Amino acid sequence: MPLRQLVEYFNQRFAEEQGLNSPPLRLKGTRVEGYLGDLHVGSILQPVRLAESPVLVIGHDASSFVPDETNGSNRPLHGPAADKALNIVNLDRLTRTVHMLNYLPVAHQDGHLFLHVHPRHVLAVKRDHGAYFEEIIRRCGLSTRRVVITLQISPIYDRHLILLLERLRNYRDRGYSTAIKFDDRAGESFLERYCIEFLYRFTPDFVRFDTRFFPKLARDAENYRRRSSLLSAVRRLDTQLLIEGVNSEADADVAKLLQADLVKGSYYERNAVRGVERSLADCIG
Repeated sequence: MPLRQLVEYFNQRFAEEQGLNSPPLRLKGTRVEGYLGDLHVGSILQPVRLAESPVLVIGHDASSFVPDETNGSNRPLHGPAADKALNIVNLDRLTRTVHMLNYLPVAHQDGHLFLHVHPRHVLAVKRDHGAYFEEIIRRCGLSTRRVVITLQISPIYDRHLILLLERLRNYRDRGYSTAIKFDDRAGESFLERYCIEFLYRFTPDFVRFDTRFFPKLARDAENYRRRSSLLSAVRRLDTQLLIEGVNSEADADVAKLLQADLVKGSYYERNAVRGVERSLADCIG
């Protein structure tokens, strides 16, 4: 189905379900943006690459941004903006629909689409997690297996971790791929008390860490890797390690040290651009 028709279909569906007076999805050129009350969101799709051969893109990670109409810049949608949303379920469903529609131009590459689900959404929906979004995925002609539902594990929700785990299983039971991302601000006591147990109770397809999670590596890299019980737990499981936030050569060295399976970050994008430029120069020469 053409993109414009998909936008019209989902607009009608959202309007009927939520009693909206204006369409929440708008097509701007070839990009789709979402509107919920005063909130205006768009999509950024960042390539997820194979660590041993970063030229190979195995999927895209979707994140939301809020366009700043006054100066033409964008700012990420996270933290207070998402946490304070009155209806996090509607916001999550809208942003994921925006991401899905913007992913369609590269969907022919058969990669994964990594999507984040807010813990408040998971807790607010009591049953049939993933059923609503499954209909959206299939309407777009894709399968749930190609969609990776990412849940962040944070001390904020430490009292709900077992419940979050059970509900993440609901997504897996519907055929979704799953990922967990550990909050880079989490302290060692939280990691030791909750995160390792979480991993042994639920083995996701992917475990995600930002390079900011490993500040000690710069000072004592080899010893820190040996002492990291969390990383050791990941390595004992049938899961892939994704290191993101790789924005410099030093970050790339960290990813290599951690033996990442997958990587994401501007460092690889700059290298990809330079590679294309060199290829063009060789052709012209």
